[in-house]
Amino acid sequence: MAVLKDKRKVPMLRFPAFEGEWKFTRLLDLVSIVNGQVDPKVPPYHSYVLIAPNHIESESGRIIEKVTAAEQGAISGKYLFESGDVVYSKIRPYLMKAFLADHTGLCSADMYPMRPSVRMSSDFLLAIMLGKRLTKYANTVSYRTGIPKINRDELGEFHLPLPSLPEQQKIAAFLTTIDTRIQQLSRKVALLEQYKKGVMQQLFSQTIRFKDEQGRDFPDWEEVRLGEVLHEHKSKSEGTEHVFSVSVHKGLVNQIEHLGRSFAAKSTAHYNLVKPHDIVYTKSPTGDFPYGIIKQSRVAENVIVSPLYGVFSPETPALGYILNDYFESSVNTHNYLHSIIQKGAKNTINITNSTFLSKSLKLPRSKEEQQRIANFLTAINEKIERTQLRLQYTQTFKRGLLQQMFV
Repeated sequence: MAVLKDKRKVPMLRFPAFEGEWKFTRLLDLVSIVNGQVDPKVPPYHSYVLIAPNHIESESGRIIEKVTAAEQGAISGKYLFESGDVVYSKIRPYLMKAFLADHTGLCSADMYPMRPSVRMSSDFLLAIMLGKRLTKYANTVSYRTGIPKINRDELGEFHLPLPSLPEQQKIAAFLTTIDTRIQQLSRKVALLEQYKKGVMQQLFSQTIRFKDEQGRDFPDWEEVRLGEVLHEHKSKSEGTEHVFSVSVHKGLVNQIEHLGRSFAAKSTAHYNLVKPHDIVYTKSPTGDFPYGIIKQSRVAENVIVSPLYGVFSPETPALGYILNDYFESSVNTHNYLHSIIQKGAKNTINITNSTFLSKSLKLPRSKEEQQRIANFLTAINEKIERTQLRLQYTQTFKRGLLQQMFV
């Protein structure tokens, strides 16, 4: 069995009350790995929560979805875990998935429930199971044909660095405080995004209306073809622009910075020029957007994109901003595109730019109202971005601590 060796046995960052070297100890000497599947005929198990690897967020140990065994429709081959167990995903160990159970439940056969002995803190064990040392070890022994996975015997032979139980508990309590902050920020991002989604629905249903500086209502919104408010300028690369891609979550992004390298053709003379505030339609299926995504360029300079994309200038930057946020919804995008799309071989999308512009939406025609709505949405987006940055900073801070607080 592969055993990782490390000359350093004292962490770089340590609480002052503790000293002495950490001892490397075999996992199986510290935990019992639950072995034995539940009886599918026992009725109570149908009401138990059933956790699978896809229900767990990578690196955080947070359960992002809970379903009952009855909802999953299968109990055979499942393992029982109890409160205090650490449950580790044996498949694709590079994804770093494990969770600490706070209740009794079932897990899929793709996971190992581990019951710590009195020498092992459950919270500390979770940090180990989500750490890079185990990930490196698991990846070393799991490369086989098919899906990478680590078996029970290999997992039991993992040697982990073990401080005293009080030091384990001190480290775990500190990390729990940081995890709580990460969960709070994640929740805040989710709530802000949910709020924005509600705002967009109310704006387009006219439940929310803005007034002008004199307190008067703006003119009613009108049904207009996109071709009346978006203009295809058909400009091409001038040879000095960077190549950009279009991301569902980030909009227009530098291809090299986002993907690590450029996938552009040798000559980009035929690539479409995208000016600041232009609307770009990708015409390629992506995740929840089977008919492509529609984004406004919020880049401050001219860039270029694939000639397969449609590029259009909005009548005002503010209206482009509104359209971008409207089409952030996969439902809105589907409702607009599905009746005018024809899918070809290999799931390719066949649609001309003129066809893309042919359908109508109910939109504000007052340029002043467009600007007011765009300013309102900008304020929400900026708050979401600030919260996301704080979340990313806290996650990075935790990763840095883990590298220094463990040997």
